Parts: sequence; structure tokens; C-alpha cells
Amino acid sequence: MITRIRFLLQTILLLTIIGSMLPVTAQNRKSGKKQDTIQMVAVDSAAIRKSIAALAKDTVRMKKSDTSVAILINRIESYTLMMNELMSILRRGFDTSSISTGLPLADTSLALIKYNIASLGRTPNINDIYTNKVMLEQLQRRLSSWQNTLVSYYGKLVNINDTIHSLRNDTAMRNIPAEDELYGFYVGQVTNLILKFHAVDSANKHHLIKMGLLQNKVANRYIDVSNLYEDMDYRLQQHSANMFKRDSRYLWRPHRDSINPLEFFPVLKNSLHKSTKVLVIFFSIQWPVFFVWLLLALLFGWWVYNNIRRIRQNHAAQEGETILQHARYLYRFPVASIVVFITTLSSVLSVRYPILFTEMTWGLAVIALTVIFRSHFPKTLFNSWLMLVGLLFVYSLNNLLIEVTYAEQWGLLIGAVLSIILAFRLLKESSLTTFAQPKYTQPLLQLFLATSIFSLLLVLFARVGTAKIMGSSAVVNTVMALSLFTLVKILMEAVYLQVEANKDSSTFISFMDYQDVQKKLKTFLTILATLGWLVIVTRNVYLYDAIYEATTDFLSSRHQIGSSDFTFSSIIIFVLVIWVATIASQLIAYMFGNIGQSANPSKKTKFGSALLLLRLAVLAGGVLLAFAASGIPMDKLTIVIGALGVGIGFGLQNIVNNLVSGIILAFEKPLEVGDVIELGPRSGVVKEIGIRSSKISAYDGSEIIVPNGDFISQQLINWTRANRNKRITFTLGVGYGSNIDQVTDIIKSAFTDRKDILSAPAPFIQLTDFGDNAVNFKVYFWIGDLDNAGRLQNEVMSFIYAALNQAGIEMPYPQRDLHIRSVDDSLLKKWDKPAPDGNV
Repeated sequence: MITRIRFLLQTILLLTIIGSMLPVTAQNRKSGKKQDTIQMVAVDSAAIRKSIAALAKDTVRMKKSDTSVAILINRIESYTLMMNELMSILRRGFDTSSISTGLPLADTSLALIKYNIASLGRTPNINDIYTNKVMLEQLQRRLSSWQNTLVSYYGKLVNINDTIHSLRNDTAMRNIPAEDELYGFYVGQVTNLILKFHAVDSANKHHLIKMGLLQNKVANRYIDVSNLYEDMDYRLQQHSANMFKRDSRYLWRPHRDSINPLEFFPVLKNSLHKSTKVLVIFFSIQWPVFFVWLLLALLFGWWVYNNIRRIRQNHAAQEGETILQHARYLYRFPVASIVVFITTLSSVLSVRYPILFTEMTWGLAVIALTVIFRSHFPKTLFNSWLMLVGLLFVYSLNNLLIEVTYAEQWGLLIGAVLSIILAFRLLKESSLTTFAQPKYTQPLLQLFLATSIFSLLLVLFARVGTAKIMGSSAVVNTVMALSLFTLVKILMEAVYLQVEANKDSSTFISFMDYQDVQKKLKTFLTILATLGWLVIVTRNVYLYDAIYEATTDFLSSRHQIGSSDFTFSSIIIFVLVIWVATIASQLIAYMFGNIGQSANPSKKTKFGSALLLLRLAVLAGGVLLAFAASGIPMDKLTIVIGALGVGIGFGLQNIVNNLVSGIILAFEKPLEVGDVIELGPRSGVVKEIGIRSSKISAYDGSEIIVPNGDFISQQLINWTRANRNKRITFTLGVGYGSNIDQVTDIIKSAFTDRKDILSAPAPFIQLTDFGDNAVNFKVYFWIGDLDNAGRLQNEVMSFIYAALNQAGIEMPYPQRDLHIRSVDDSLLKKWDKPAPDGNV
């Protein structure tokens, strides 16, 4: 009770001072009179006690009462907890260290960009302008993130400030205890509460000032970055508008032209220095992205290595080596393949990276491709590849130059001529060689030739900036097309290794399954690779942003049909997600080894019917994701479901029945992939459990497609649900008079020392009946693997037949006596007439 009263007294004094005294303080400030109340800056406890005594005498503002103690107790508890929580938040503070330490780097980046802009000459390199724009975009994104963080922190501080000052409005707290004992507690506890309130208020004001100053610094830099970004956009637009205007002197008029070029080597030195500094700053800002790329490379390498190791463990040495040889790139060149995987993906996805980083990515990619192509390409074709790599190096170095120089013009001329010669050489080789090449090789080389010729013409007409873009684009587009083609091969080989690592298959079947997987993957990966190549092409000619904005505007513009509106982007996203989900669902079984005949049929698949649930989840998730990603309201989905329900009532019963039966099969698991089953007249091995239907591989080589509803509605015989044991039964008969015990011993001896025949349950011989011409026995025995049933029954019966013959025991065949009751007289006379030679 005393504790609650103390809390009560604290809140009373706090609310009294804040709610009652502050208005008086304001009036005294206006009138210039000395204040007679406690101010929030007061920290002297004696002064606080005097103010409390003065307030207690003011019966207008304060009331002495003991009837509202319960209300005050509840209020004091909530306010005390609130004050403690606010103080805890303020003591922890707000983490702005990353912003404070990042501001110097932002200042350095801004200074470098301003220097680059100031040093841009009369013929600036578009790569330099674009690099500045990329850096400004990165800075703008980071400063915007900092602003959002600071606004969030500042909002929390404002809320704290509003909360602590809202206590003054609680008029219910203006009651004080009437008793002297309670009043003494009141004075002491309220004094402590005022000091606590003062600490919270001071800490909050300190954080508000600090946060405001930091917000001001970030805002100033954000304004500078935005202004510079708009300037770079303007310069790019100007360059696009003037890209076909003459920007240098003609090659054949070096001295009579009024435009004076710069020296080559100083320009090269300054360009490399500037690009290096840009790259260092870019790495400092975007280092998490590079960490993600490195982690992705390690994961991909671990996946490939683990699958190779499992293939070697699951197969004999020679067979495993034969299987692995189908993965020509990943198995023979794992490191180079991983480098191609990462660098090619980075080249496609790194749209907003500096030119030097992009060129370093190209360099790593061509080094890895050279290692791979060295053992796969013919000598002449490999030499052409080396020439293409040399041209890529020259154009990459040329892309870094800030200003156009006279030496650079000659370099572009020579590069264009060499590109044309190389294009003609590759076209000739591709038409004569027997080396397997992609079907798009000829169109790619023709584009390479046309772009190189265009670059040559631009150099001759002194359009050096545009000639540089076209010449570089011709070489880079060709190199990246080969890199993307190799990436598709590497990904398909990775899937192949995943398939083989999850099943025990023969070499021939493994290769056939890989071909089936290849058909399903090739279209999907080729489309993605083509889209990636188009991104690279548009980026190399600096049309990516314009095309992206135009495409985005077209796809995002709303169209209306009746009362419904839609965008083309929502339709494309919906179809694309459904398509990807369908492809993924179809490939899941291949990825985990659930397709194809196994060399060891007794071994069931690893995942069984769980894959069916996974495929259903992928499809269902794909549908929901398609609706969510396309922005189609979910209430439209209910309309579709309602329409589907009507369709079910009119004609989709069988389809829905099979779909539901597939789900029941996945949960109930009456059969698994690899089981030997009989379903009516059909029998075979379960090859695939699908969503609507399942596949059974019959023993005659045919493939039976069975609706899932048949497995639920008909009687299903599963020979391998628990084990692969099978009982074999056959009948034999011996002649009357045979020794029954001797026959039984001979039959039993047929099962001695046969490891494939089970001893428990033991073979059983039963004398069943006495036939017309034989004593019949029925023989029962069990085998451990039903796949050996035919062979073992043949061996046992052959042994019994030979043993019975050796023992002289007859195995009679059916005999009948023929009694002729009447014969035609003409036939009898014919038989009685003597033959021409005198014989009867």
C-alpha cells in the first residue's frame, strides 16, 4: 500500500507541475515577473519542495482528497512504466554510427564526381558520363536510405516528446492526499519523479538536436547528388541527340583541321587513375553485393562437387566415369565453369555498375572460356577466338579513355578492320567446319560483321564517340553470346549431375534421361539467355534506359474492358509465373531421380510420393504468386473458383476426381515410384506419380498412362509395398506306382544351396490329388526378389525334371483308349480289297 501511495505522489507532483505551473510560467515570462513555480530546468530538491508546498496551498488548482486513491494508483502504475520504458529507449540511443562513418565516403565520392564533371572536355566519353551517373545513382539510393532511417528515428523521438508532455492534460491527477503522513510521502516521491522527468526530457531534446543536425547533413548531400544526377541525364540526352555529329578531325586532315586533339598517353593515365578511384569507392559502397556473388559461387561449386562425389560412390569406377564424361565442362573444368557461371550472370544482372567493373567481369569470363575452349575448339577456330579476345581487350581499354585522341582514331580504325576480317573468317569457318555449333551462329556473325562495318564508316567520317560504341558493342555482343551459350550448357550439365546423383542407373539409361531433361530445359534456359543477351546489347549501345522506360510505360499503362482495368505487365507476369511454376513442377521429378528405369529395381526412389506434394505445392504457390505479382485482386480469384465450380458441375468431374485422387495418393501412399503393381489387366513398374495421372512401365516395353482415380476406385495389387518377396507355385505329376517319399526328397533337393530362395518360410510340397493318369503334387517356395521369379522357377523345374528322369520316375502324359463303335461299309470294303501289288 505504501509503494502504491509513493507512485501516486510521484505522478501527482509531476502532473501538477506540468499541468498547472507551466501556464503560469508562460504568463510570468510575458509579464517579466519572477516565477514562483518549479521550472523543468530546476534540479535542486529544496526548491522543488518549496514549490510543492506552495502548490498545496493553492486550492484552486489542487484538491485535498482521499476518495480517488484507487484511480490514482492505476494512473501512477501506467505512467511509471511508461517513463521507465522511455528512459530505457533513450539510454540505448539510436544507431546512427553507420551514417556518420558513411558521410565522409559520400563526400569523397561527390568530390570525385564533381572533378570528373569539371574535367569533361569538348568530346566527353559516354562511358565516363554513364559511370558518373551510376555512382550518383548509388549515392542517391544510399542517402535516401539514410534519410528514411533518420526520419524513422526522428519520428520516434517526436512521439516520445509528445508522450511525456501529454501528462499535463490529465486533470484527474490534481488531487493530493489530505492526511499528513501520506502528504510526507507525496513530497519525497514527487521530487524524485520530477528529477526523472527532467532527465528524460533533457535526453530526448539532446537526441532531437543531434538527429536534426544529421538529417540536415544528409539532406544537403542528397540535394547535391540529385542536381548532379539531373545534369548527367541532360548530358546523356545531349550525347544521344548529337551522337552522329562530327566530334573529331578527319584522319586524312590532321593539320588543317581546327579541332586540336589531346595526347594519348596523358589521357590514358588520367583515365585509368580516375576509373580506379571510382572502382575503389564503388567497392566501398557495394561490397555486400560482391559478397553475395562470392557466396553464390561457393554454393554452386559445392553443389557440383557433391553430386560428382555421390555419382562416384553409387556406381562402379568405369560406369561412374562414363556418366561423368557427359558433363564435359563441369567435370573437366569445374573452376572455369564456376567462373563462367558467376561472371556471365553478373554481366547480365549488373546493369548499374561502373564500366571498369564490367570490363573486369568480361576479362574473367573470357579467361575461363579460353581454358574451356582450348580443348574443345579446333585449332583454327580457337585462334579466331584468341583474336576476338584481343579485340575485346583493346576496346575495353579504349572505353576507359576520357577524351578522344588522334591515336585513338587510328586504333578504332584498325580495330574495325580487324573485326571485319575476323567476321569474314568466322563466317567461312562456320560454313565449312564439322564442329557442332549453335543454330544462331550465322545470324550472330552477320550482326558482328554489320556492326563492325558501321563502326569503320563512323571512324572515317570522324564520328569517333559513336564508332567506339559500335565497335565495342560488336565484339562484346559476340563474346557474351558465346558466354551465355556456355552458361546454358553448364546449367544443363549441373542438372544432369543432380539427376544422376539421386538414382542408381545404367549408363545408357542415364544418358537417355539426360536427353529428356535437356528437352525440357533447353527452351526455358535459351529464352532466359536470349533476354539476357538483349539486355547486354541495349546496355552496350546505351539504349537500355530509354527502352526500359518506354517498355515500363507501355506495360504499366492501364487499359479498360468494361468495368475491369488491366495492364499488359500484369498479364505477362501472370503467364510467366504460371509457366515457370509448370516447368519447375515437371522438372522436380527429374532433379531428384524419380524418372527412368533403374539398374537396381529393388531400390525405390529416395523421396517417393513426397515429390508429388512438392509439385502440387509448387503449382499452387505459382498460381497464388501469379495473382499476387500481377496485381490481380484476390476477389477475382474467387470469381474464377466459382466459375470453375460451375465447370466441375457440368463436365470436369473426372479431371477433379483425378486431381483429388493424386493428393490422396500423396498422403496415403498406397504405391511409390519403383513399385511393381497390378491394376486390373495392367501390370508393371510405377515410373511416375503425376498430379492428374501416373505412368506405369509395362514389361513389354510400353508405357501405360493411368488416371489417378483408377488407383483409388479399383483393386490395386502392390507387390513391393513392404518388401520384394514373392511366392512361386507350380504343379507336377508322377506316374502311379512311384515312391512318394522319393519324389518328395527329389523336389526338396531342388531348393538346396540356392541363395535366392528363402529358407523361411521353407519350401512346401503338397500331394494334392490322384489324377486320371498321375499323382499330382503342388510345390510352394518363396524368393527374395520378384524380378528373379522366372529364372528361379525355370532352374527349379529343370532340376526336378532331370532328377526324376535319372531316378526312373515317370512323368506321364494323358492317355486315352479309342473305341470305334461303327464304320461305313464302303470303307470296310475298300480296306478288304487287295492292293495292286498283291498286298492287303
